[in-house]
Amino acid sequence: MTIEAGALKVALRDLLGVRGVVSVAVAGADGGLVEGLALGDEELAALQELIPTALASSRALGGLLGEGAVQQALVEYAEGPVLLAPIDAVGDEEASHVAVVGLAGVGDLGRVRFQLKRRLPALAEALGLLEAS
Repeated sequence: MTIEAGALKVALRDLLGVRGVVSVAVAGADGGLVEGLALGDEELAALQELIPTALASSRALGGLLGEGAVQQALVEYAEGPVLLAPIDAVGDEEASHVAVVGLAGVGDLGRVRFQLKRRLPALAEALGLLEAS
């Protein structure tokens, strides 16, 4: 797996351009930040702090419910909602990376969920998880 840093920044910048998105990041399965962008330094710092907690919460809930792998998870914090989605190659059991998106408010959730789903393949390609199309 070879991460294309330039392609990853482009894909994240594209996602950051979606109305209602204030921060975007890609984290490893362990919660470590791979790359992140935000409208302001405070948003990115807050997102970095939330990633491990948000990942642990979504995995724990999925395990308790026995519903299989998480497709998307929303965690609401005082700083705003955070949307998480696994980034994986087709057919992978467990995602090696997670897209983490900070939203301005819950009113932006529908649009951002739709746009994130459309952009996951570009993130996966930039991470070297998919062949270039």
